[in-house]
Amino acid sequence: AGYSHTTYLKSDGTVWAVGRNFKGELGDGTTTQSSNPVQVIDAGGVPLSNVSAISAGNSRTVYLKGDGTVWAVGWNDFGQLGDGTTTDRSNPVQVLDSLGNALSGVAAISAGNAHTVFLKYDGTVWATGRNYSGALGDGTTTDRSNPVQVVDALGNALNDVLMISAGDGQTVYLKSDGT
Repeated sequence: AGYSHTTYLKSDGTVWAVGRNFKGELGDGTTTQSSNPVQVIDAGGVPLSNVSAISAGNSRTVYLKGDGTVWAVGWNDFGQLGDGTTTDRSNPVQVLDSLGNALSGVAAISAGNAHTVFLKYDGTVWATGRNYSGALGDGTTTDRSNPVQVVDALGNALNDVLMISAGDGQTVYLKSDGT
């Protein structure tokens, strides 16, 4: 559940959403509020499929597909959708790296208030969106519209991460050594 919408992942890998849709967060191609679940569709009208996980944040939703790619929809003022823009989207768009390639190899996702965090299968962490309090973990307070790698206090890539959780303006990481 996000701030004012709820998203449902069905066992067939399709996604449905209900509630407020001011920023397009329902993913049905509109900004019309719905009191009944609507199916999430891409810009071509094709239902989003092969989804294995979802994370809803403030007026947006992030979808992890079975192939390790990530898609996002809704509010994007700070680049939290990770598509290289700050344009709100009412259909899911693919999360892209800084070179414009699809972010891949993602094992887990977490949508915070205005930032999104991605855990890759290699144990590294990437983040995009609002960074006013350093929530992206890249050593800056610069907002990012494409995912950047999370680094430790020495500037080394954070690795061996097992779990992530994004909050309002912070992110927590659980490492394989229990720290």
